[in-house]
Amino acid sequence: MAIAMLIFMDESGDTGFKFSKTSSKFFVLVIIIFDSLSVAEEANEAVKKVRKELKLPENFEFKFSTGTSNKVKTVFLQKLSKYNFRYRTVVVDKTILGRREPLYPKDSLYMLVADHLFLRAQGRMLNASLFIDRTSKSFMDDFDSYLKKRLNTNIAKIIGRIKHQDSRSNNLLQLADMVCGAIYRKYNRREDKFYKIIKKREEDLWKPY
Repeated sequence: MAIAMLIFMDESGDTGFKFSKTSSKFFVLVIIIFDSLSVAEEANEAVKKVRKELKLPENFEFKFSTGTSNKVKTVFLQKLSKYNFRYRTVVVDKTILGRREPLYPKDSLYMLVADHLFLRAQGRMLNASLFIDRTSKSFMDDFDSYLKKRLNTNIAKIIGRIKHQDSRSNNLLQLADMVCGAIYRKYNRREDKFYKIIKKREEDLWKPY
């Protein structure tokens, strides 16, 4: 079976619960879904054009949290939101989660949120190729195994393959970062001017906690 769609995943915030120190209040996970390879390729080229338009180096990495001015954020999101992708996201207020489920194993937060995200999207994905920013090998192996066992059945294969890549060399992982950052900013700082730009691409935003 051919790959039916491409998905790019990223997160904002951290999974810690030490709020008196440096832990974030919110944790956001997002997936960007392209239903066709041709549209993904067009969006990839659009990222390159934004770099040229803004006179940025060819190897410049678009990251919402660091190294991008508000002008860069605005131009990037305005240009890329014209392309036909959809996004789904889960937003977790960790202070509420901690109060409701104090015995929840905090080191499993990433898996919990990913679980919510993909199970809610089951009817909207099929044989997808999933791209994730590269992290530690042990986590990557555990995550890949967990997700495929959780989602794939003999009847339907939701995730075909999972590829962990360096976001510096993947423009569409950078798109996922920028979209996720815009959503995170809406909740973390109550500033929604960037979120409003991308909202038309929103398929699902769920806040379980």
